[in-house]
Amino acid sequence: MDCRVCLATTVLLIAGIRNHDVFTQMVDSEVIRLLDPGRQKSLKVIQKYISKLNDQHISLFSVISYVAHEVVDTTKTMHEKVNDWIDANIKNIE
Repeated sequence: MDCRVCLATTVLLIAGIRNHDVFTQMVDSEVIRLLDPGRQKSLKVIQKYISKLNDQHISLFSVISYVAHEVVDTTKTMHEKVNDWIDANIKNIE
């Protein structure tokens, strides 16, 4: 974008508000990126297990969104919530 940072930020915020799915995927991909490789692997195992149970493909973004909405705890960051959720659910699969 050939504009000032504040204008680019405004445009991205408006786009995020108008297109919730794109905004959610951006946030979720950042959360996934922050996970260490072992956590990413565990998350993918859980994601495949959930997909198999539902007999349809469930994306990693859907899993992260689920965690964000189900685990309501304002004292933890999204990254901490995802780590806790992975710990709790990987035990049920292995």
